[in-house]
Amino acid sequence: MLWMIWMNRTVATLCVGLVALLGDHVVAQNSLPRVVRAVADNFTHGAVGLLSWHIVTVHLADLSVTARLWEVLLCGLLASAIDLDHFAAARSLRIEDALRLSSRPFLHCTSVPLAVSGIMVMVAHIFCWPSLHRLSWIFVVAILSHHLRDAARRGLWLYPFGSIPPIPSAVYIVSCMLLPHLLPWLVWRTRVVPQPAPMHSVVVL
Repeated sequence: MLWMIWMNRTVATLCVGLVALLGDHVVAQNSLPRVVRAVADNFTHGAVGLLSWHIVTVHLADLSVTARLWEVLLCGLLASAIDLDHFAAARSLRIEDALRLSSRPFLHCTSVPLAVSGIMVMVAHIFCWPSLHRLSWIFVVAILSHHLRDAARRGLWLYPFGSIPPIPSAVYIVSCMLLPHLLPWLVWRTRVVPQPAPMHSVVVL
């Protein structure tokens, strides 16, 4: 059983690296239309996010297969949906307009979404809401996996401190592969434990 879990993690981790490399290769093909490269880039974001949360769920092993599947799909969808802020910033539904932005849109700022996720974790503890706690960490994985890929070209935008320079491709790929192995400890340490229902005493007359 343990070797199957280890194999699952190993194969999924290798897939994260391979998917990232393949996506980068397609995006780098200047002979392809810019729209095709943008779609391939977005698909890669989604696939990396999906695989990353799959690895997290394998580490935690605390949900049914169906629940894990829904979470994995949600993380992939969120990692891909981050790019919708391009359309919001461009105030247009045309992909050509979204690709012409001169600056990064709001969801590509790493510090703000992570701060929002931290607030979600605190709210989940205050109201004893395990599903919100889980959602906040899915959002963290979606954000970080997306931003680490983008950081190879643009660096990380850490408002209000500014941006860091672009990171080497090898560093971002290794970071994406390590991310889902480092976060499960934080997810577990910050978990929300449902409070037992209060016991009401019964007086027998």
